Parts: sequence; C-alpha cells; structure tokens
Amino acid sequence: MPSDWLKKEEIAVTVEIQWENDIETPDWATELITVMEFLLFKLFEKERTVSVYITNAVEMQKINAKYRGKNSSTDVLSWSYYEQDHSSVYVGDLAVSWDDVCQQADTNGWDSKTEMIRILVHGCCHLSGLDHEKSKDEELEMLALEEQLLTQLGLPGLYVNS
Repeated sequence: MPSDWLKKEEIAVTVEIQWENDIETPDWATELITVMEFLLFKLFEKERTVSVYITNAVEMQKINAKYRGKNSSTDVLSWSYYEQDHSSVYVGDLAVSWDDVCQQADTNGWDSKTEMIRILVHGCCHLSGLDHEKSKDEELEMLALEEQLLTQLGLPGLYVNS
C-alpha cells in the first residue's frame, strides 16, 4: 500500500474495530485499522467514521436471520448510512464472520489476513452504495472497484479465476 496515500489531503477518518471476546485476535489485527483508513480515504470524499464488528458464525447467523431473513452465516453484512445521506460523517457498520473468513481463506488458497482484507474491501464497497445483487452492471462495477482497491493494497489478482 502506498505510504503517502493520506498525505494528499488531511481528511480525518475514524475506524473502530471490535473483536468478539471468544476469538483469538491475530497478531496482524492492528493492520486492519490502516486498511480501513485507506478504504475510507479512497471511497469517500470527506471526514468519515466506520465501525467493524468481527464475530463468529453462530452470532453472524443470528444477525443475518434478524436483518436479512436468511438462517445462515455469511462473511460480511453492511449497514450504510452514507447511502441515505452523503453528508453523514458516520458511513456505516460492518459485521464480519471470522469463521467464514477462515473457511473462505482455506478454500481460496490464501491466508486469513488476505481474506479479511478482501472481505473488508467488499463490505466498504457496499457502504459506498454499490450492491452486486441489484444488477449485472452494478456487480461488474463493484468487482472492478474491489479489484482496483485490492491491487492498491498490494493484493492484485485475487479475482482472476472468478
């Protein structure tokens, strides 16, 4: 990731990441703050704040059932406040299932840190207003943006086989 990305313009960004108590926090967890700051800087024009809650598959299943009516876990859920009000400093919340991140990392053949970053990029694209489930055009737009952001974060080619 370019080290001068935030120097271009002094924009205040605030990121809060909370890990569920029963999850052993990986040694790279603090790096996610920098990743999220980068994503806020790239996707939003003004001062922004976001929160990320990292939980297990059991709790994520309950959250997914409550908010989407789906009785299964999922890798990430997003609640965008920016979508309704572009002037909102608080852009939204992300909930991430650590169990799903680890399983998908194994399936994809990379480490959990790479998968966590991929999931955070995906979630932040949702917070910016994109939704791959709305249309094929929006799906392609979101995928291209995710690929661009992942490349800028030093993770090119993750979607080569998709």
